[in-house]
Amino acid sequence: MKMRLLILAVVGLLSGACNRQASAPAAPKTELDRFQGTWYLVKAMQDGKSLPEDKVKQTTIVYKGDTFRYPGSTENATSKEGTIKLDETKTPKEMDVTSTEKEVRLGIYALDEGGYKVSFAPEGKPRPTALGSAPGSGYILQVWARQKNH
Repeated sequence: MKMRLLILAVVGLLSGACNRQASAPAAPKTELDRFQGTWYLVKAMQDGKSLPEDKVKQTTIVYKGDTFRYPGSTENATSKEGTIKLDETKTPKEMDVTSTEKEVRLGIYALDEGGYKVSFAPEGKPRPTALGSAPGSGYILQVWARQKNH
């Protein structure tokens, strides 16, 4: 009888520990986790020139895992789809994109609650050191906001 009570007590403690563990707060999200979902373009510049607002408003990007795709118009996109690699340990934080055609763009980004900004160098050029798109640089600057769920 005592053994049976002891086993029940141990089982009760174990299940209680499992329940407490399950309700513990989730681990802090990685930067890649924070990128997941659909974003819309708010502003875009290339080589110091703003892209037309009507083109900007048509552009969305979807991140799923370490992949991205532009579901709509891609006239001003660096590539229709591909993969991203983030390095949040660098300052500024780095984002490399590789298109399905194996074109690699080196960039930097800043992510906050409302969205993110990213600057990319032209293919084959060194990574930007600051967010921006100065005339003559060839750099692309994009400002994105998260699409709200309807």
